[in-house]
Parts: sequence; structure tokens; C-alpha cells
Amino acid sequence: MSFDYMAIWSNRDLLIQGLLTTLLIAGVAIPIGIIIGIVVCMLRISKNRLLRWPAMAYIEIIRNIPLLILLFMMFYALPFFGIRLSGLTIGFICLSIYGGAYFAEVFRGGVEAVSKGQTDAAKALGLKYGFYMRRVIFPQLYSYVFPPATNIALTLIKETSLLSMVTVAELTYAAHDINGRTFTPVETFATIALIYWGISILFLKLTAGLQSRIEVGHISQPLAIR
Repeated sequence: MSFDYMAIWSNRDLLIQGLLTTLLIAGVAIPIGIIIGIVVCMLRISKNRLLRWPAMAYIEIIRNIPLLILLFMMFYALPFFGIRLSGLTIGFICLSIYGGAYFAEVFRGGVEAVSKGQTDAAKALGLKYGFYMRRVIFPQLYSYVFPPATNIALTLIKETSLLSMVTVAELTYAAHDINGRTFTPVETFATIALIYWGISILFLKLTAGLQSRIEVGHISQPLAIR
């Protein structure tokens, strides 16, 4: 058995375009998911049940529905209600919503990991809730939140491959297209696997560097409540 990598090289433009689309989707969905996660986390830990219960329901529902099912529900169900969105837009929305539920739990775990005595001390000083969360709790979260949040972000990058099922021309969709033209499934999907592996390694190195810089900055600039 011989590997025909010329079939891949001759269709490299499709791979490059698919790779750029994958990076675009992940680059938009991950930050939005983090923002959603922070907001939902604040609602989830709120003392107000009217705020807490919807956040809990969102987290439980989204975390227990496979992403592929969520994609299909939006892609095929929304047109029945007169809402027509492109596959790419649905991909952005679904990945952001899906990631937001997991990021919310990571942030909640980080908040709860911070010593309760610090919260009690802030309350005893008469600090307002928003102020001590912003100035006391959140600056300490990075050590608790960064590793699991990195894993979730990396998972979202790989989950972009599911968007090929709703006609988004990302990396996996490009692989199917190339395989349909060249009938070289082994070469095509081996190449795609290597590309995803390379993206993952690069992402982990970048986040490791970012974490180191945050830790150095945190040590050199001790927390001060103003």
C-alpha cells in the first residue's frame, strides 16, 4: 500500500481555507463563550433565586445535550419558525453557548475554591459585592481557572469539526471534499489529524506562555484594595 500525498498537495488550497475557517470559528466562539461563562457564573452564585435558577437550568441543559444535537436543532428547527441563519452563524452561536456552560462551571468552581474567610473579611469591611468580587476574588481565580479553561477551549477547537455536519467549510469539511475528489481517505484524514494535532500543540504552548506571564505579573504586582 502506497500513500498518495500528491492528492493532498494538489488540494492544499482547500485545506488552507478550511484551516482558516476553523481558526476563525474558534477565535470568535472561545472569547464569547468565556464572556457568557463569566455572566452565567455570576448569576449562578447569586443569592437571588430568580437569577440563580435560570443560570442553573442553562448549565444543566447545555451540558447534557451533545453539541451535534444542538447544531442539528438550530440548523433544522429554526427555519420552521422563519429564522434562517447560515451554517457558519449557527456554528458561532452553538459553540459559544456550549462553551459558555462549561466555562461557567469552571469559574464557579474557582470562586468557591477561594478561601471563604476572604469573602467574610471583605463583607466585614463593608465592601460591596461587585467591588470585592472584582478586586478580591477575581484576581485570585487564574490559578484555579486557567488549566480547566484551557482544556475546554482546546475541546472547542476540536469540536469545530462537527460543524462540517451543517455545511460549514471548515477543516473536516475540506477533508471530506478532498476525499470525494481523490478517493484517498487514509492520506486525507491522516493529514487532517496531523493538522489538528499541530493546532493543539501550538495552542497549549501559547496558553502555557500566557499563564507564566500572568503568574509573573501577579507576583510582581501584589493585590491592593483601593
